[in-house]
Amino acid sequence: MVLFQLALPAWMIVEQERILTEGDVFLFRTAPIDPRDPFRGEYVTLSYEAESGQWSVPGESSAEFTRHSAFAILGTDADGFAHITRLELERPTEGAFVRVEFMTYGDGGVSQVALPFSRFYLEEGDGAITEELLQPQWSGDTVQQVLPAHAVVRIRKGEAVIEDLMVGGRSIHDRLKDQAARSGDPTAISGSGGS
Repeated sequence: MVLFQLALPAWMIVEQERILTEGDVFLFRTAPIDPRDPFRGEYVTLSYEAESGQWSVPGESSAEFTRHSAFAILGTDADGFAHITRLELERPTEGAFVRVEFMTYGDGGVSQVALPFSRFYLEEGDGAITEELLQPQWSGDTVQQVLPAHAVVRIRKGEAVIEDLMVGGRSIHDRLKDQAARSGDPTAISGSGGS
């Protein structure tokens, strides 16, 4: 039992590293918020443009709101960003896919899904800086993100890991290093990611 308890975390780390080295790269446009979790560390919660759309799931209909999961088949648009091409109930045998959660009502149409990689972990103190970099600006009733952002996500056999968060075309880690250099605090340099 003790060996199993030691082997499980090691296997999980090896599997995450395998996804990072062998997984296909997908870019997901983001819109983050910044909660803090004292037990898990500091992170930004990412939501993605790809989570909104119009899909149908065969056989899924109910007169009440019902929670479901399915496999989202991924593609890329003309700009190279990921989008969900369709939802399938059966696990695909090929191509890029991830499991998503969603709610249906009535005809089974789906307009919003939750991708399984929403948290990007950062070093303590970097969440607030990241949130500031990603803070949207309001112009009347319109919200606009000043620096466009996207997550670089590696996907392999339905498993996903966020490799990096790009803000204004640069890695958030580089931006945080620049911020630390400007503030004169060498310990404020970030180094972690998330999923």
